[in-house]
Amino acid sequence: MAKGMRIFKKIFIGSQHDAAQKVEGSYVQQLSYLRQVWNDDSYGLERLMRLFLCLAQFIFPILLIREIFGRFGATYRKLAVELYNLFKLLFPILVLWQGYYRSPIVIGIIIYLLLETMLHILHLIFLTDVHSASVSYHRSILLIFVHYVEVVLDFAVIYIGLDLLSETLTPLSAVYFSLVANTTVGFGDIHARGPAGQIAVIFQLLVCVMFIILFINYFSSSINDDEEEE
Repeated sequence: MAKGMRIFKKIFIGSQHDAAQKVEGSYVQQLSYLRQVWNDDSYGLERLMRLFLCLAQFIFPILLIREIFGRFGATYRKLAVELYNLFKLLFPILVLWQGYYRSPIVIGIIIYLLLETMLHILHLIFLTDVHSASVSYHRSILLIFVHYVEVVLDFAVIYIGLDLLSETLTPLSAVYFSLVANTTVGFGDIHARGPAGQIAVIFQLLVCVMFIILFINYFSSSINDDEEEE
């Protein structure tokens, strides 16, 4: 068991020295972000958006996860967040594979997790000045890609579970249409059926735009950092 733990730490933690470093409680930290936004110079719609995004974090489990695992150190909290993101990626795969999309409760959970991811993406776009610094650029890009795939799978579950498209879907065809929609290709072989299906596709396209903006932000910030180092 001890050897297994050493291997686990070597693979997932490496030589980081902050593994056991105590960190500020996530709820306290989020309240400090809210106070910072409340006292900053933003105004109008931007201010409302920033305040809303800070408050919305309290209704999702990510803060609780960060709070619990933060007691063991900064690195363990980051690993717990990554495992939670991995769960959010694998859960819709399990739902599609086992046919759980027929359950309204499961659909509700998928929509709840999808909303959390959407708000997190907006958080990264509109709260870059108060958001905690990322561990590394490559880690951030990897997590964004994980969120992207998660969104594709979540919408696939919604499409097949609520029967929103023009054809009777299989799990694979639902993922196929969702990926096509998320890349804005639009082959036209499958299309939305009725107002509910059209609204779902519209939301997915808006999420796609959010990802594009986020990628541009990350790439531009990386280029600016490289220019400053030169």
